[in-house]
This record gives sequence, C-alpha cells and structure tokens, in this order.
Amino acid sequence: MQQRRARGPVVGTSGLAMLLILVLVAPRSWAQVAPSPAKAAGPTTIEALSIEGISEFEVTARGQVELRRDNLGIYSELLRYNREFGRVEADGGVRIERDGDRFFGSRLRFDLNSDTGVFEQPRFILRRTLTARGSAERLEFLGQDRIRLVGGSFTTCEPGREDWRFEARELELDYEAGEGRLRDGRLRFFDTTLLAIPRGTFPLENRRKSGFLTPHYSQNTRRGLEISVPYYWNIAPERDLTLTPVYMSKRGPQLKTQYRYLDARYDGDLRWEYLPEDKVLGTARSGLTYRHDHRFAPDWVGHVDFNRVSDDRYLVDMSSQVRQITLGNLNREGFMRYSGTAGATHYFLQGRVQRFQTLQDPLAPIVSPYNRAPQFNAGVTRQDIGGRLDLSMPAEYVRFTHHTLVEGARLSFGPTLSMPLLAPGHFVTPRLGLHYADYRLSRVAPGQAERQSVTVPWASLDAGLVFERSANLFGGTFTQTLEPRLFYAYAPFRAQDAVPLFDTGLADFNYAQLFSENRFAGGDRFGDANQVTLAVTSRLLEANGEEHLRATVGQRYYFKDERVGLTPATPLNGRGQSDILAAVGGRVAQHWSFDGAFQYDPQQSRTERYSASVRYTPEIAKMVSASYRFNRDALRQIDVAAQWPIAPGWYAVGRYNYSLLERRLLEGIAGVEYNAGCWVFRTVFQRLQAAAQTTSTALMFQLEFNGFGGIRSGDVVEFLKRQVPGYAVTNPGSGDLVPPGLRQRLPFEQVY
Repeated sequence: MQQRRARGPVVGTSGLAMLLILVLVAPRSWAQVAPSPAKAAGPTTIEALSIEGISEFEVTARGQVELRRDNLGIYSELLRYNREFGRVEADGGVRIERDGDRFFGSRLRFDLNSDTGVFEQPRFILRRTLTARGSAERLEFLGQDRIRLVGGSFTTCEPGREDWRFEARELELDYEAGEGRLRDGRLRFFDTTLLAIPRGTFPLENRRKSGFLTPHYSQNTRRGLEISVPYYWNIAPERDLTLTPVYMSKRGPQLKTQYRYLDARYDGDLRWEYLPEDKVLGTARSGLTYRHDHRFAPDWVGHVDFNRVSDDRYLVDMSSQVRQITLGNLNREGFMRYSGTAGATHYFLQGRVQRFQTLQDPLAPIVSPYNRAPQFNAGVTRQDIGGRLDLSMPAEYVRFTHHTLVEGARLSFGPTLSMPLLAPGHFVTPRLGLHYADYRLSRVAPGQAERQSVTVPWASLDAGLVFERSANLFGGTFTQTLEPRLFYAYAPFRAQDAVPLFDTGLADFNYAQLFSENRFAGGDRFGDANQVTLAVTSRLLEANGEEHLRATVGQRYYFKDERVGLTPATPLNGRGQSDILAAVGGRVAQHWSFDGAFQYDPQQSRTERYSASVRYTPEIAKMVSASYRFNRDALRQIDVAAQWPIAPGWYAVGRYNYSLLERRLLEGIAGVEYNAGCWVFRTVFQRLQAAAQTTSTALMFQLEFNGFGGIRSGDVVEFLKRQVPGYAVTNPGSGDLVPPGLRQRLPFEQVY
C-alpha cells in the first residue's frame, strides 16, 4: 500500500576500500589509511587511546575509537579492521554518522568493499525533510543506499513520547530505486492499531509510485456517509491516473477518475465521475471536466476547457470536481492564439469557440449567456512611433447563437492612438479612438433591422501630478505623497437602442471605471460622454517604499446628460455629477490592517455602497478578520473569520458569513486543530447555502502524522485555506513557518 509521503529509516552507504598505515602517537593513537587505487576516496583516519596490530593486515583500536572517512564516521570502544577483506567489527557503544543520519547500537559488522553488514539492536535518527527516530532488532546494510530493518519501528515524536509509530516485521528501503517494501506493517496511535499492511510497497523521497492512497471519509447531509479508497497508477513519469471508488449511504456507489499528462509542449487534466444509479432520483448521474494546454510553437498556443454534468442539480447534490466560471454556467471553450513581432510591431491572431451549459435553479432561474461560435480576434500594436505615439488596432468577428433570443454576427474595430508625455512628478496622456461595430442579425424582433452598424469616435485626456514631502507621523518618518488626477472623456451620441445585447452590461461603478472612456463592458454599447473626473490620492510610504497608508477620493462631473442606455427602459444619469467614491486602507499598527470603500450620493445625501474590513495577524496561525458589505436594497453581509490558539497546541478556526437582508447564514465553518508536535488532528463542520432553498452540512476531519501521512476526509487543509482567509497550517514543511509557541528550542536529536 502506498503511504502519503512516507519516511522510513534509511542511511546512505558507499564502498570504502582502505590501506592502513600504522602510526603511533602518545598518549592518543591514530592511523591514516590510504585509499585503494580501485576507488577514488579520501584518506581514512583511525584515532583511539591505543592501536595495535599489523597495518598491512589487521589493526585493533581500543578506547574512544573514532574512524572517519569522507562523510562516514564510526565511533566505539573497540574496533577491528581487516584490510585484506575490508571488514570492520565494532563493539561497545557503537555509533555511525553519515550524511546527517545517526545510528547507535551494541555491535556492528560491516564490509567496506561491498557496503554490506549487520548492526545489532540499533537506534537511529534520520535527517530528512522531517527528523525521524526509531529502533530495530537488527539493521542489515544491503548495499549502497539500501538497508533492511528487521523488527523495526520509527516515529517523528520527540524522545520520551511515542504517540504514534510505524512498526514492521521487515522494512526494506531502497533509495536508489526510490522504493520501500514492507511485510507485516502496522500504524499504531497510542497503542491502537489504525492501519495494518500485511505486505506492500511505498515511494521514498516524494517519488511517485502506484498503489492505494489514504482512505477518505466524510459525513454530508446531501450524500450521507461517504467513504472512498483512491488507487494511484503511475503510468509513466509524465502520466498518471487516480481511480477513486466512492460509496455514499444516501446516493449509492460512485467512481471518480483523474487522468493527468505532461509533455514539453502540452499538459492536461481529465476528470470523470459516474454514479450508475442515484438512490434518491433513481437515475444515472455523471460529471466531466477536461483541460488541455498546448504550445505548438513559442508564439502559437492552444487551450481547451470542457465541463459537463448530467443534470441541473448535480453540483448541489454531489461533491464534484467540475469547474464553474459563474454560478450555474459551465464553460466549454477552445481557442488557438498566435502572436509575434515584426520589427517594433506586435501582433496577434486568435480563434475561439465558446459555449455554456446553464444549470437552472427553479427558485432562481437565470438567462443562459450567448454562445460564441466562432470568434476571431486580431490586433496590432506599435509603440514609440516617431518617439511620441503609441498605436493599437484590435479587431473582432464573432457569431452569437442562442436557442431563444435574437442571433447574429458582429464585426468590430477599435483603433486607438495615444501620446504619453511622462516626466518625474507629472504625466499627460491624450488619446484618440474609434468604436465601430457592424451587425448581421437573424430571428429579429418586429421592426428590428437585420443589418445595423454603429460608429463612435472618442477622445480622452489623462493627466496627473505627484508631490512628495517628509512627514513625521505615528512615531515614524514617512514620505507623504499628494497625487491629484484629472481625466476628461468625450464621445458623441449615437443611437444604439436597436442594437442587441450579446455580451454587454453596465460596468460596475468603481474607482478604476472613473478613468474609462466607456461606461459599458462589452462590444454592443459605447456611451456618449462629455465628462471630467477629478480625483486625489495620498499615500504614506516607508523608507523601503512599502505603502503604510493610502486614501483616495474621486468624482465624475457631466457637462451633458447621458443619452445611451443599456436598454430603452434603463434610467439615465441627468444629475450633472456622479456619486462620490472614496477608499482608505493600510496598516494602523504593526499587526493591524484595514480597508474601507464608500460610494456616497450627494443628491440624496445617503451612502449607496460601502465595505469595511479589518484584520489582526500578530503571528503565524493567529488571525482575526471581520468585514461588512452594504449595497442599498441588494446586499448586507457580515463576514468574520478567525484562527486563534485557545490552549497549548490547540487552535480554533472558523468563519461566519451571514446575510442581514435575507436573514440567513450563507456559510458557517467551525473547527478545531490540535498540534501535538509529531501529529496533528483537525475537525471542521460546515453549513453552506448550496441553492436558493437548499442547505448542505458536512463534517470533515484529518489525523496527520508528521513525516508519514494520515487518515482524512477530503483535503481539510486545502478546504480551510480556500474558505478561511488567512488560515495557516501549524505543521508546515518549513520550520520558519511554524507558530512560535510550537517551535522546539533544539532539534530532538541533540538528546543523544
């Protein structure tokens, strides 16, 4: 059986052929041994209180004996070395050190020529990614980088504690082949056997190997008790397959598969899951996702992303690997793109086909998006024309299809010419552009023309200043900036009410949109404009350039009322000014950070939107964050997340995301983590609003043995990293990332 990142007791060995030249030095003796001509090795030094014998044949060393050669050291009270056969016999407190590994025992018999031998009743310390220790009845050296433990066990717990250990009647570690083999193995936790392995193999040093992976377990209200036993097939160094039979008490048996492949020019991932018969629905259910990236040449790439499920409720009911681009829409697309340069000119060509599978919730139906079948894009850019001008000329042809709405093809161009004028302390960028779109429509509404076109020229000017000064604030010295900015945009009115909406919507009104020529996102609308944006930003910068604090405020002023709307019924702005946008954020103290954003309507004298968040992170695995989001008549949400030590080794973790407007919990997570030093236990409970009137609850746990693997229900760590912002594992691979309260003052091997 394959164990996840299993670490076994191993020490590397290499042949040592030696010639002894006896030299007596009082009061302590030493002998230097020249290497055999057959092997290029460094000199061997034997040091002891007394040395006797014939250096050409055999020597005996007594009292504080130390034999050293290259990275090998043997220490004992008595040592005999036979030069003719290359044999070493050591007795009395024998210790071997090699490449950081240490072995301790009563008696050693070792052949330096063949790297074979026997160590009786050894204890050992292995310095790998994690330090492990153990013991055995007998350790057999079987050659270079290959050993066998007979009646052995190991653990990563510190001396005096063996909360967990792995035992085996025979454990053979072959680091040259990257494989371990065991017979009669058991994983014991507080003297309770959790896993018994009569016979099996496992990979060494993170090498991939075919075999069973750690079983998974979970409890979910939609699926019931869920148990799975993955099997990993290492097909080739660049291909593998994972087969996961799953049993769900409420749904029945299921098979999940994942096939991955990798090449110098391409890579991909195919995932398929199949449920022959759902006990609840009485039908077969399945899900498929496929991703492929291909580099045909340095400038020519392709991509495929395909997702499909058997029914609308599949993602709600099943724990699926299918990717979603938006809630309810599964992406299916493929494109090829070629880009290159011709002198100072950059260009690209792209072809694309995109469709969607829309999953409908009867209580919250949505309109499926248009398919792009096909879409062609091309563009040319040239910078520093005459040392002054930048030119961009994008073009697009796309055919939009839909099963119920108007269909058609759109051909569009958007050339832009700009002249950036940059200097220390200020910038000015005038731009000229054109939006042109031509439509050929079918299945049109009564009175709607099948052939339409829109041409909108536009111009803009973006200018700003940057002032700096030294400031002594909050007990420190900073550089304070003042950055006023002006942005003017002009576009004449062109009637566009009859033009269909294929991929266009009103852009979100945010700070970046204040400096955009078009208030719409997509290619079907270009808004009329005669407006100016005034904004100012101030920052506090530390000596190393890091931003300590920032504050921004901006507003747009209209010289003419808007006339182009998303639809004829869309309300238009006729107030002469936009809402005021403001944002502030940074660090108020070493471990405190905050962010706030506001949208204020001066005409109604009220706040339309705002968000505020604060985070406190004094150290690793110690974090509290809270945020509140408000959007008038649309959104009022509280989101609190935390990870905090509650007792030595104990950490609480959780998240609370609640909608005040809907008066319901959107997602709740509560968990606890215990780090015992050499093992970690995590358990998490989740309650999730899976659909409009559907909630799902799940219970997950993970018992992880540092340096060996563990028993888990899904990947709890990845779940917490994804769902709890700022979560950190308490047993990371790097010791620098361990919480201060859990760091050992000295490595436990110092005990010996």
